[in-house]
Amino acid sequence: MSDKSKNGSMTGHLVRGSAWMIAGRWGMRAIGLFSTIILARLLAPDDFGVIAIAMIVVGLLETIAYAGVDLALMRPGADTREHYDTAWTIQLIQGALIAGTLLLIAPWVSPFFSEPRATAVIQAIALRPLIVGCQNIGVVAFRKELDFAKDFRFSIYSKLLNFTIVVGLAFWLRSYWALVAGMASSSLIEVILSYVMHPYRPHLCLQRRHEIWGFSQWLIISRVGAFLNRKTDEMVVGRLLGTSAMGGYHVANELATMPSSELVMPLRRAMFPTLAKVAEQPAELERLFCLSFSAIALICFSVACGLMSIAPELVPILLGEKWLSAIAAVRWLAVHAAFGSLVLTLEMPLWVTGRTRLTAAQTWLDLALLIPTAYFAATAWGLEGAALARLAVSVAILPVMIGFVSSACGIRASRMYGDLWRPVFAGLIMFAVLSQITPEVIGSIALTLLVKILAGIVLYPASVLILWQLAGRPNGIEREAARLISARLAQRRNPTQS
Repeated sequence: MSDKSKNGSMTGHLVRGSAWMIAGRWGMRAIGLFSTIILARLLAPDDFGVIAIAMIVVGLLETIAYAGVDLALMRPGADTREHYDTAWTIQLIQGALIAGTLLLIAPWVSPFFSEPRATAVIQAIALRPLIVGCQNIGVVAFRKELDFAKDFRFSIYSKLLNFTIVVGLAFWLRSYWALVAGMASSSLIEVILSYVMHPYRPHLCLQRRHEIWGFSQWLIISRVGAFLNRKTDEMVVGRLLGTSAMGGYHVANELATMPSSELVMPLRRAMFPTLAKVAEQPAELERLFCLSFSAIALICFSVACGLMSIAPELVPILLGEKWLSAIAAVRWLAVHAAFGSLVLTLEMPLWVTGRTRLTAAQTWLDLALLIPTAYFAATAWGLEGAALARLAVSVAILPVMIGFVSSACGIRASRMYGDLWRPVFAGLIMFAVLSQITPEVIGSIALTLLVKILAGIVLYPASVLILWQLAGRPNGIEREAARLISARLAQRRNPTQS
């Protein structure tokens, strides 16, 4: 096979895999967003605050115990039954350890946040990691074999089934216990589906434990730091401002970061196995990574700047008047999500080339900057201050990660910055224009929201195209999109040549 054919094949795998991952992730998050809207109207910020407190503890333990078995299995050579059985056994042990630890430490959490209800909630959620540990490890093969369509179906089926359970419980219970029960049911549904959808039947085995642990140890350190990064501002808000404020900030963070994160996470899932296949080919690694990086930058800044523009109308329409205090936090957290998504994308070439210790260093540097910044800003300016602190740190960390990727993987920093500036400037142009569209001008909040969305859909791509032309039409997602459109038009004009 020629180099051109190989390049086209790998690009095709990346594009198709990304499309399936985005479809699956957005399908799940569309269901999740609809669920959040319903729950936000049925429950109070205080209810979400209790769950947010519990999930900080649960999530931290799950992150500490995470062994990265799924990623370890996707590396070349991890194909034997011993690899899969060892991964499943580690996963099972991990779930049991987390469950037992949660039961032990639950009574110690409530005093820190002055929230006595958190103890019972944490003890109830302890069942979840035990269930998750039983999941069929065979479903990892969906991604390893680049069969993203099956991975899509697995995710969507489980989310749809759990949606009906959680919403039904919320209407019945009208309390945070509906969310608690939903977590357990979600895990149980995923376990059942994993054995229905894949024929693999795991057995207890630890024969390959050293090999899997050798890959995972730095990944665990990195993930612990990443989790603390995600939750530090919430912890600071809960500690300083109380459970209700923490619930408001939690929902604001979910709403603001969901669009960007739900684009980058499926792309990362598709990028890892694809980039892993070209890890020993520097030129191809740079080409595929930069194609993904420019696409993610383009999408994330369109979403972030658009969401920043429409937050004053979106929040009251979606969540109701009781959530108005979260508008300022939503705006700043949306922009943070774009920068944070790029940092997460930059982890991929470091992972596939075995430089996981650099991602660990980045996450802990991020945390060291965030703790004092968030505490000072939240003390001075409340919820908005915590969101601003989060944004400031993510902006500061991005050039650090670009430097790591450039030095460790040989991917040129100039090319990454070149892919970045056009989406940023296009987003600023869109925000400047949309900010002039207000309910006072239009006459209705709902109509203002609609006009902003329609204007943004036209304005952002036009701004990107103009900036790309002014830059001399460099390589990037714009050139790839233009090539695909030209090929499709040519195929329609000459169908016999397809």
